[in-house]
Amino acid sequence: MAIVKSRKSKENISLNTQNRLKAVRVRDIILDINHPRAEEYGNYDAIGTIFYSDINKIKNNANSKDELSATPLFSHLKYYPLINEIVLILNTNDKSIYSIKKSTTYYLPQVNMWGHPHHNALPTLEESPSDITRDYKNTEAGLVRKEKDGNTDITLGQYFQEQLNIKPLLPYEGDMILEGRFGNSIRFGSTNISDEISNPNGWSDLGNTGDPITIIRNGQSSNLDEKGWIPTTENINEDASSIYLTSNQRIQNFKQASPYIDSWNAEYIEPQTIEQALLNSSPTELNNVINNPNNILPSSNEDESVINSPKNPLLEKLGIDEIIDNPKAVNETEDLSNLPDQTIQKDTELELPSSYINPGSGENNSGGLDSEFDTSN
Repeated sequence: MAIVKSRKSKENISLNTQNRLKAVRVRDIILDINHPRAEEYGNYDAIGTIFYSDINKIKNNANSKDELSATPLFSHLKYYPLINEIVLILNTNDKSIYSIKKSTTYYLPQVNMWGHPHHNALPTLEESPSDITRDYKNTEAGLVRKEKDGNTDITLGQYFQEQLNIKPLLPYEGDMILEGRFGNSIRFGSTNISDEISNPNGWSDLGNTGDPITIIRNGQSSNLDEKGWIPTTENINEDASSIYLTSNQRIQNFKQASPYIDSWNAEYIEPQTIEQALLNSSPTELNNVINNPNNILPSSNEDESVINSPKNPLLEKLGIDEIIDNPKAVNETEDLSNLPDQTIQKDTELELPSSYINPGSGENNSGGLDSEFDTSN
C-alpha cells in the first residue's frame, strides 16, 4: 500500500488497492419487494441493489445467492443497470462508520460500452459465439454493434425487450442531453448556425447562435430507419409527443396535430378583440360581451340585425355596475368640480346681462317687479 501527500493539503492519502474502481458484470437487481432477496436486504431500502460477478466469469442462470452485492452510490439519480451491463464498484464507509467501522460496496451507473442510451450490455463471447458473431462485427477498434436481423440472445432482465431501432440523439456544441432507454429525452441546447454543421436541425434557421432552447421528447419518430446505431435529431411533426421551450427560434415546417376540427365534435372559436366582437355580433353574442366584457368572442356566422338595441349597451351596463359597486361614484355628467364658483351671498350685487329686458312696473296688466300676486282662493 503506497502513501502520498496531497499538494493542496497536509493530509496523507492512502492508495489502498481495495478502494480502486473495479468493473463487474450485473447478474441480478432488486427493483421491488417481491424479489426473493428483498427482505434480506431491507425491503424497500433494498431497491437498486445489484448482484454481480467478475466481468469475465461465465455463469449461465446463476443464482443471486452466490453473488456479491452492491448499492447505488447516488441517491438522487435512479438509473439502474440492466442484467449483463457493466458497472464500476468501489468500497467506502457507510452509516455504521461511528460504531463498527464497516464499509459497503457501491456502484456507479453502467459503463458506456456501446455509446448507446438503450442498453450497454456486454455479452460473454464464450457463452454463445455463434450468436455473438451474428450480432456484433469485429473490427480493429474492437466490437462494433450493428445488429440487423432483429434477434439477440442477451439476457437484459425479466421483461425488458431490446428495441434495435432506438437511436441516440445527435449533439451540437454546448448541448446537455439526458436520454432514456426508449427514445425519450431532454435536450438543453441552443440555436446552431454555422457552415461547419453537416447535419442542420429544425430550430436553427432563425435567431442568433447561442439562443437557448429546451426540447422534451417522449418517443422518437416511427418513420426512422431501423439502423439504431445512427444518431438522429428531434422532429416536432413526427416524434410521438414533445414540448419545445423556445426563445428566438422558429420551428421549421411545423404542422398542427390535426386540421380536422369537426372530428373532435367541437366548434373552433377564433379569438377576436372586444371591438371586433361588438361590430360583428348577433344580439345573443352582444349580450355575452356586455355580461363578460373581458372575454373575447367570435363573430357571428349568420347575418343577424340588432333591433332596438341601446346606443352603447356595453358602456351603459358598465356604468350601472360601477354605481352598484360604488354608490359614491360620480358620473361625468354630474361632476361639477370643473365649473366656476357660483356661490351667491346675500349682499352680493348682481349685474344683469345687457340683453335682459325689464318686464316693467305692471302697467297695462302686464305685471312687473312691483306687482302683487292674488293669493286669495
